[in-house]
Amino acid sequence: MSETVTDYNGLIDSTEALQKICTKITKAGRVAIDTEFVWERTFYPALGIVQLGIDQKRAWLLDIPALNDKLEPLGRLLADPEIEKIFHDAKQDLTILRIATGYYPKNIFDTRLAAGFVGPSSSLSLVDTYREFTGEIIKKDETRSNWLQRPLSPKQFQYALNDVLFLPRVRDEIIAKAEDLGRRKWLSEEMKLYDDPQLYDDPPVNQVYSKVKGSGRLKRDELAILRELAAWREKEARRRDRPRRHIIPDDALIKLSTNQPDHIDTLKQNCGLSPRAAQRYGQPLLKTIKEGLQVTPADYPASLQKPRNQNLAAHSRKLIDFITDLCNDDSLDPALLANRKDIEKLILNDDPKTCNIPLMRGWRYEYAGEKIVREIKLLTE
Repeated sequence: MSETVTDYNGLIDSTEALQKICTKITKAGRVAIDTEFVWERTFYPALGIVQLGIDQKRAWLLDIPALNDKLEPLGRLLADPEIEKIFHDAKQDLTILRIATGYYPKNIFDTRLAAGFVGPSSSLSLVDTYREFTGEIIKKDETRSNWLQRPLSPKQFQYALNDVLFLPRVRDEIIAKAEDLGRRKWLSEEMKLYDDPQLYDDPPVNQVYSKVKGSGRLKRDELAILRELAAWREKEARRRDRPRRHIIPDDALIKLSTNQPDHIDTLKQNCGLSPRAAQRYGQPLLKTIKEGLQVTPADYPASLQKPRNQNLAAHSRKLIDFITDLCNDDSLDPALLANRKDIEKLILNDDPKTCNIPLMRGWRYEYAGEKIVREIKLLTE
């Protein structure tokens, strides 16, 4: 791989330098962006580097700890609807940048997602995406580097730059292929979804219980307690900026929800808590469990247990095969159309056309909606 960066002067660590770069990007009308962070002992990722690249000759690395809270120019750039921001696998990077800058993104192009519209998978790694669309070979041997340490090593510098140097070329190759296939409109429609600010906010604390490992086997009254406990843990983890498991691990939340202790001694003995956690959080946990026990049956969460349905499983497999064959014939990644959960909803719905899933809207319905509805009727008659 050729190293062609000429407009690059080490880490950018001043607002003045950042503003000059943003001015260049505004004139160019687009920029490739990536992030490097450390995420081991915090709730939110600790951002170390942001990479910006206009092309192979103009790319920069932002020193985020040095810039600290002086990221206003980057935030305005992120939110400017006139400037296209090119990412690979955009969601996580955009969430991190929204937290760091306070700005919500507009006008995003995700090369990972976009690749699925023109033949390859929509889940290609950056390495495979570069190879597929540009022929460039890059190494990903610094993934676990400490991006907060200074100075960065030469390998870290090159690794970080590589992540943005060729993204504009990839974007152009995908756009050209999408136009040849008549899918530019589909691509634009899909990228518009990244403009939704709700994608980048923390989920409501009363909804996180369903992500707790083991929640699917709980009864509804136990889920009511787990909902309260998971919400308490979420608020505590965010407040202290610590991983959820460092507050209370999932298996302990499940035991607390099923054993339902009402005394500190019982809580310490039977709920899988470390002595330190039991001592520190014992009283708040008992209070939260009591609140969960006071929830009325009418307000219990819906069961997360999946009933066994042999017909549904068989129909789902056949419909997945149908979608796969349909997409393979047209060089479209089947994963873009629907996942198994959506397919099961579609089959169980009395009128598939009224089912609230992406497949029944926009380009997906235009491409395959009617065909899939007819196939469901054939399967279920």
